[in-house]
Amino acid sequence: MSSPPTLERLARKCLLKNEALAKASLKKMPKAFFPPLFIDAFNGNQTNIIRAMVAAWPFPCLPLGALMKTPNLKTLKAVLGGLDLLINQKDQPGSCKLQELDLRDAQHNFWNFWVGTEDGVCSPDVISETRPVVYSPGRGGKQVVTVWMNLSLKTRHPSKYLKYFYRWAKLRKEVVQVMCPKLEFGAIPLYNPLILLEVFEPSSIEEFTVSARWTLRTLVKIAPGLSQMKNLQKILLNGISVPFEWFGNRKMVNQCITEIINQIPVLKKIQHLKLNDVCFLNEQLDEVLRCMESPLETLSITRCSLSNKDMSYLSQCPSIHMLKHLDLSGVTFLNLDHRLLGSLLERLTATLQTLQLKGCMIMDHQISALLPALSQCTQLTEVNFLKNFLSVASIRKLLQHTAKLTLLTRELYPAPDEVYDDIGDVHPDRFSQHCSELMETLRAIRQPKEVYFVSKRCLDCRDFSVYNMEATLCSCWE
Repeated sequence: MSSPPTLERLARKCLLKNEALAKASLKKMPKAFFPPLFIDAFNGNQTNIIRAMVAAWPFPCLPLGALMKTPNLKTLKAVLGGLDLLINQKDQPGSCKLQELDLRDAQHNFWNFWVGTEDGVCSPDVISETRPVVYSPGRGGKQVVTVWMNLSLKTRHPSKYLKYFYRWAKLRKEVVQVMCPKLEFGAIPLYNPLILLEVFEPSSIEEFTVSARWTLRTLVKIAPGLSQMKNLQKILLNGISVPFEWFGNRKMVNQCITEIINQIPVLKKIQHLKLNDVCFLNEQLDEVLRCMESPLETLSITRCSLSNKDMSYLSQCPSIHMLKHLDLSGVTFLNLDHRLLGSLLERLTATLQTLQLKGCMIMDHQISALLPALSQCTQLTEVNFLKNFLSVASIRKLLQHTAKLTLLTRELYPAPDEVYDDIGDVHPDRFSQHCSELMETLRAIRQPKEVYFVSKRCLDCRDFSVYNMEATLCSCWE
């Protein structure tokens, strides 16, 4: 049996049934009454009450994004209409304190605090939590409302939600500043992506991500905007290729690459750089990294073609001396000077925590050059050597050089070459025997936590053969 509604709940229900009464009550309403009433109005899609409550909101920030699981155009119009009422008020009442609208999915604690709260007591911590850091002061002496929004653009055309917000914000640039800490493109835009920076403050962007497969043609369109993102801390580019029609036109390709790289010198705060399958690094990695002033914390260059020149610069690059996470998976070292990778690790022995070298085609003679430096990387917590070509003897040496790496919690190694038969299939008995012996070698050196030996994909079940501390094998052998 549910408990009877409290007087406050009955009062909220009464107000929601009478919009005129609700609007008239806002000026004298206790501050603690606003959040529960707003939640009720939001859940009931009562846009007129939402609009009036935004204009009278008594807290510095309205964290609306925490209430919206998906963008809702109807609600957005009501909220922006409330901001217009607030902006247009010549003599703002003392109770109207709203300075920031947060449309990000964050600050859930503010709303969680009020759900079920009936005593009207507000925690100071909850109020202060709703004040994000503002990047810039008012414009021209005018009071500015700050709007926070993360953009994840998954379609080739902007949504109705974004179009409406863009037009609204563009007409109010003098009194509204729009902050966008995270900007992600999950599709190839059929519009000029630079137009977004006409509304969104470029200096507020801290993370820039391209998770779709772009060509140089698209990337070069937004390149001038990168130079305006002066507080950018993280860049992730996933798949940048040469347009098909540009093949053979080396002049056009070089021109675009130069234009992109020329924007990099102003990005002085980058801490995390992740480049996967991009076409402009080979022989030019030094140009990309040279002007980065802040020490990198994460460097991920995967499925890219690098030269000896690139690796030589990387091993000497000033901005990597404090690197914590290094991922070079998919970079082929077969034709590179194997000593360069060892030189790179020598620079990172005091800081490196994760090392990913999956699918680098590293062979026996190359792994030996890594071992002295690897054994000194005492901060390592995770290593990944999967999909390389190593013998039992080389993997045993590798394991023996990890005696000092007591912080390792996750280790992934390739099954040794000896587990395969003449046509490249995994031989079950050999796999079990060799991996068991290697595990015993490791246990004699230190106490491992999570260790895997993984083979190439099985042709019968299309799965990998895996040997871990519980000796789990390929499912088709059962």
